[in-house]
Amino acid sequence: MLISEEHDTSKVNKSLTWNYEIPNLIQESIVNARMVSTESVTVWIDPLDATQEYTEDLKHFVTTMVCVAVDGKPVIGVIHKPFSKYTAWAMVDGASNIHPRKAYNEKTPTVIVSRSHAGAVKSYCQGAFGNGTTILPAGGAGYKVLSLLDSGEGTQLDSADVYIHVTFIKKWDICAGNAIMKALGGQMTTIEGDFIDYSDFSSNNGGLVASIGIDHHALLKRLPDLKSLALKKN
Repeated sequence: MLISEEHDTSKVNKSLTWNYEIPNLIQESIVNARMVSTESVTVWIDPLDATQEYTEDLKHFVTTMVCVAVDGKPVIGVIHKPFSKYTAWAMVDGASNIHPRKAYNEKTPTVIVSRSHAGAVKSYCQGAFGNGTTILPAGGAGYKVLSLLDSGEGTQLDSADVYIHVTFIKKWDICAGNAIMKALGGQMTTIEGDFIDYSDFSSNNGGLVASIGIDHHALLKRLPDLKSLALKKN
């Protein structure tokens, strides 16, 4: 099953060429290959992440993403920055071209959040980590995941320790990032600590916490219940 944020009925230009570099590298990286049924595979595509930022000419936030999930679990993630021609990819139990940073601040982490919810999330995060917590507002879920990693030189990325989202979010926004985090030893869960199922069309309504290089379970225990945020909004 293929799920995409956008739908295009135009005919495909058959003269376009396909770059097999990433698929071939992924194929070569598979150590314990196994066959899976086509019914168990879900492909998630987000052709334009950070749409609002794109309209504001904040193109460094913009990414395109592809994710392959098997039985609802993300296994291959690709995040491409079209305006810098940078591509990050990883496969669970396989290879990757991106890595975690050497160190993360677990005690007072720098938290990257959505630009559209920065005010509400700031008080939420400060309640968990203290008033000295640095909040980085940014656009695009793909960009936020990349900010947690070592993306190499010249990629124009913020540097954060934790990615937190407190409202519902579509799965095509997060599947690729989830696969990359999982492949590199990180985690992406709801704020309650539940894993996200990518086998159906439903949105993720439980918020989002992504981290790597720190104790994810201990991190979740420090976060207030989402209901407290809803009460503050009212």
